[in-house]
Amino acid sequence: MTLYLGTQILLVSIVIVLVYAIFYGLKYSLEQLNFSSTSQKKLLAYALAGIGCWLSILAALSFGGYFQNFDILPPRFMVAILPPIVLTFGLLYSKSFYKILLQLPPGWLIYVQSFRIPMEIFLWLGFIAGFVPPQMTFEWLNFDIIVGVTALMGGFTFFGKGRYRRFEAIIWNIFGILLLFNIVFIAFLSAPFPFRVFMNEPANTMVAYFPFIWIPGFIVPFALAMHLFSLKQLLLNKNRFT
Repeated sequence: MTLYLGTQILLVSIVIVLVYAIFYGLKYSLEQLNFSSTSQKKLLAYALAGIGCWLSILAALSFGGYFQNFDILPPRFMVAILPPIVLTFGLLYSKSFYKILLQLPPGWLIYVQSFRIPMEIFLWLGFIAGFVPPQMTFEWLNFDIIVGVTALMGGFTFFGKGRYRRFEAIIWNIFGILLLFNIVFIAFLSAPFPFRVFMNEPANTMVAYFPFIWIPGFIVPFALAMHLFSLKQLLLNKNRFT
C-alpha cells in the first residue's frame, strides 16, 4: 500500500468516526428527551441521509473536476464550504436544536475535538508523500494539533468529577476557533488561487480531489460547529448541568 493510499484511508476513517459521533450524540440527546423509538429512528435516519447525501455530492463534484479550476473567483470551494456553515448557524438559532444541545454533557463537545490529532497526522503524512505543503503541517505554521491534544485533557479538567469550569472552557473554545481559522487561511493562501501567498511547492491542490474535498466540505465545518455549539451551551448555561 502506498503512502498516498494510506492517507486516503486515514481521511475516510476520520470522516466515518465523525459521522458516528454525530449519530451517537444525537441519539443520546433524543433518548434524554424521551423521544419515542419510532421518532428517534426517523430523525436519525434523516440526519444520516442528509450527511450521506452531502458527502456524495462533494465526491461527485470532485470526481467531475468541478473544484480543479483555481482561476475562477470567487473560488468554487465556496460551494463546499458555505452550505455546512449556513447549516451550523441555522442550528445555532434553532430552538428545537437548542433543546437537543442541552442534553449533551458539556465534556463531549470538548473531547470530540481530539479528532484533530489524526487530522494533523494525516497532513504530516501528506507532506511526507509530497502533496501537502509544509506550512500546512505542525512542522511549520499549523498549530491545530494543540487543540486535539488539549481536548483530551480539557474535557476532563473542565468537566470531570463534577467540575464545571465554564470560563476556562469558553477560553479554550475561542483558542480552538482561532487555530482553526489559522490553518484554513494558510490552506487558502497555499492553493493556486490568484491571491496565493505561499509560492512554495507543492501547492494545496489536494482538496480539489476525492476524498480530500471532505476536508473543507465536512471536517472543517464539523470542528467549527463543535466549538460554536459548545460556546452556546456554556454561555447560556451559567450553572453546572444536572
